[in-house]
Amino acid sequence: MDKRKRYLILAVALSVVIVAGACICGQCSNPFSRPEQERQEENVPIISGADLEEVVMARGIGENNRPIGITDSFSDSEDVIYCVVKANRIDAGTSFYARWVYEGEPFEDTPTITADRDYADTYIEFHIEPKDFGVLKRGNYSCKIYVNGNPVQTMEFEIN
Repeated sequence: MDKRKRYLILAVALSVVIVAGACICGQCSNPFSRPEQERQEENVPIISGADLEEVVMARGIGENNRPIGITDSFSDSEDVIYCVVKANRIDAGTSFYARWVYEGEPFEDTPTITADRDYADTYIEFHIEPKDFGVLKRGNYSCKIYVNGNPVQTMEFEIN
């Protein structure tokens, strides 16, 4: 074998060993070499246009859509079921809608609402009226909140 081929093979082999060694000891951007919590934090939904707190389910709403009767369990004879999220800030033009899900299958999207101005310290409510569907079946449900078309929070509840 001529000298050039030997040097080329040696250089390639040495490069492979150096790169492999760096990845094994965590010196490269191997996503599996980072702690699980760090990787999960990167997957937190990005919410632009709003600063939201946790979503809750409620039997009613009060002033400024504040939830009343917070619960995660409803009877099949409820007149209205509310899904409410507190917003610390909403920028003008930010849009919201909720997707209602029964046993893992979506069955209703609310109309999209769009902020006509900036808001602070308010509540956003979405609701379903079981009479619109006849009667909601007993089982497991969820309400998923979307901001600017992106899913950001989900609240599970049951009807019994």
